[in-house]
Amino acid sequence: MEDWSLVSYHDQESTLHYEQSPSSIDAEFTLSSAAKQPNAGVALHIEKGIDGFANLSDFSTATISLKCSFGNTLYFGLSFHDVKVTQRHNPLTYRSAGVFIDCDTEWRDISVKLDSLEIPVWWLHMFGYKASENKYDLNKVIRVYLESSYDSPLDVSSKFYVSNISFSGQRDGVLPAFAFFAALIWLVCGAWTIKKYSGQKSREQEIKQELKYEQLTLNPARERDKQLIIDYISKNFADPDIDNSSVCKAVGVSRTRVNEVLKTEYGATFTNYINKLRLVEASRLLTEKPEAQITEIAYIVGFKNISYFNKLFKEQFGSTPKEVRGRRASQ
Repeated sequence: MEDWSLVSYHDQESTLHYEQSPSSIDAEFTLSSAAKQPNAGVALHIEKGIDGFANLSDFSTATISLKCSFGNTLYFGLSFHDVKVTQRHNPLTYRSAGVFIDCDTEWRDISVKLDSLEIPVWWLHMFGYKASENKYDLNKVIRVYLESSYDSPLDVSSKFYVSNISFSGQRDGVLPAFAFFAALIWLVCGAWTIKKYSGQKSREQEIKQELKYEQLTLNPARERDKQLIIDYISKNFADPDIDNSSVCKAVGVSRTRVNEVLKTEYGATFTNYINKLRLVEASRLLTEKPEAQITEIAYIVGFKNISYFNKLFKEQFGSTPKEVRGRRASQ
């Protein structure tokens, strides 16, 4: 029998309050524009199980029953143990994969295929993986989570409700490890790499989980377009001349399609997404190449203007490249 605990947290400026009943969790949150990277939410963590992981390999589909106080785009995902980088109490090091889902004002059952989740490219690059090394192991699940996208509003009190998250698949029946799962919500604005630099608070509560079945219908052509766009950008973001037009030409899609994929998947414009990939790579190189000049690293990741690189780096991580390197050198 696997035991799970509900952990909630939020950044210092944002708020999250929720009430749990036998049938749902009713939550109210406000993401603050005063926060560098607003975030608030809860996650369902495995506490006991084989080697401390949940085994969901016998299940092919997750179904989430939820509604919001107004239309919103959320992100559902699973976090997995990565044998090379995962540190148990450092969520940034979890290999996480997920998918964006729509939350409406009426109750909906939303189904997600567990073999169609995507690992963010920035995470792979941060830990030295290639974009093609995007597999995950369903028998080593650390937690289940639901998070907001960049579309979530700031400085507005928002409500959400979850009545059930269930898993279904190859077995005929429910996963016996869970008796009943009242609800799960995690609302986070920003990428995992930003969370490393954000203050967080947490509280825990034991909950259980009921499991049911449903299927996600995908458009294969659009999924192929999306993967081609993401793969091309992940391999070529360090090219200082990369732009929307060059991606369109290389992949064979329209500018509108490129913008749509980046907005839907990452809540970012083309320029913002490229810059984030470059900054994450620069952060990695600052650690792995102590002999390289900061100017050299800026050029390696694709920046032509050093002042612009320094400005964006500080906005992203709260410190200049020089300050980051100085701290790491003194450790």
